[in-house]
Amino acid sequence: MSFRKITVKSGDEEITMNVTEEEYRNYFRPWWQQKKHDQRNREAMEQNGYTEESYEEWKENDMRTELFAESMEELAEKRMLLDVLRDAMDSLLPEERELAMKVFGEEMPLADYADMKGKNPRTLSDHKRKVLSKLRKFFVEHGFEIDSR
Repeated sequence: MSFRKITVKSGDEEITMNVTEEEYRNYFRPWWQQKKHDQRNREAMEQNGYTEESYEEWKENDMRTELFAESMEELAEKRMLLDVLRDAMDSLLPEERELAMKVFGEEMPLADYADMKGKNPRTLSDHKRKVLSKLRKFFVEHGFEIDSR
């Protein structure tokens, strides 16, 4: 097993430690991916005639516009939809709500949820269908069109 010596800096503190090659890659992989993504964006901008300074300015402005792009109408619509979703979840029984939150909201696989609860996955699959049916009925009653796939 190979080890690497790394130095971690935080403010004035600096720590040197030995880590395995696997730990090293797992730690740095997200950073490398983000760095590569930024490099590709910068290269694309430079091909279109922008300089690195204008890329940084564009990136900052782009992030600012994303944060403030929503109009008051869009925010009001989102708030209304969230209220309807909250009412829909409140219409479920507590165990149905938990199933919906874990399986639909957190996208937990049904098999994992069944293991967590110590129940049969087939039984929970039936419960999941019932919850979906209740939610569909709720949304239809409140004027939403539901795709019946």
